[in-house]
Amino acid sequence: MRLDFGALYCMVGLKVWCISGVFCTSDSSRLRKDLLELYDKSARPVKKDSSLVTVEFDIGLRQILDLNEQDEILQTLVWMRLYWKDEFLNWNVSDYGGLQKTSFPSSEIWRPDIFLLNTVDSRTRGSLQTVTDISVTSDGAVSWRQPDILKSSCGVDVSYFPFDQQTCTLEFASWIYNGEELDVTVRSDDIDVSAYQESDQYALISAMATRNVTIYKCCPHQYPSVVVTLRLKRLHLFYLVNMVVPCIDLLILNIVAFFIPPDTGERLGFTITILLALVVFQQILTQQLPATSRATPLLGT
Repeated sequence: MRLDFGALYCMVGLKVWCISGVFCTSDSSRLRKDLLELYDKSARPVKKDSSLVTVEFDIGLRQILDLNEQDEILQTLVWMRLYWKDEFLNWNVSDYGGLQKTSFPSSEIWRPDIFLLNTVDSRTRGSLQTVTDISVTSDGAVSWRQPDILKSSCGVDVSYFPFDQQTCTLEFASWIYNGEELDVTVRSDDIDVSAYQESDQYALISAMATRNVTIYKCCPHQYPSVVVTLRLKRLHLFYLVNMVVPCIDLLILNIVAFFIPPDTGERLGFTITILLALVVFQQILTQQLPATSRATPLLGT
């Protein structure tokens, strides 16, 4: 049996080409390999150290999970969106089969260290922990979208409880870089609430995002941040039925006590019963509100 050396050479050559990754590798795989070959994910994505990285910040409010009045903690479900330019992640579309867009795991390329500064979550400590892929286009435009559950501090004013309104803020900024290295801007002043799910306890009045610049005493540089302000109004029907109405009833009963003849024993027992009811009502109210001396709710006075 004679060997077909021509076919053998073709098979060997094809195998060599496949091993070298020239013809048997997809355009997407070749692109990722070429871009990451000399890529340093720990360095800012600029070719000149004096260049500024601008990060556009956008956030979508999905749901207000909880506002704990006692601990003064706001818990929200949000969709974070960050956009920036990476000067090392651009390519000629014609060299990669017309591929205009690709994605990378967030652990493979540089990403801004945006933290929630007023976090109270000891697990994440304010960093964005959700692992999602990062999208990159041929001109180096990077977009990173990820869902996250945030726990932030929120000072609660209960002066007009249960007809109160609360204003909570979430402040986002870079932890390492100053304003000359990384700038944080607002993509839109209005928070995206198109997918917002109404809360059973609070109604969302407004949601705004503003850019803020802070200069600390320790450092001469400016530190930009994005402050998200949420204005919430308590839905008071539950408290109206279970707290306000009983409070009015106790007030009426207290007035009725004056019409009971003083020479009867029922007047003393009646007033003692009202007093005990007031004590129980005060305890229930105390359990619902934060232990603070800044303001006392009118309902409890």
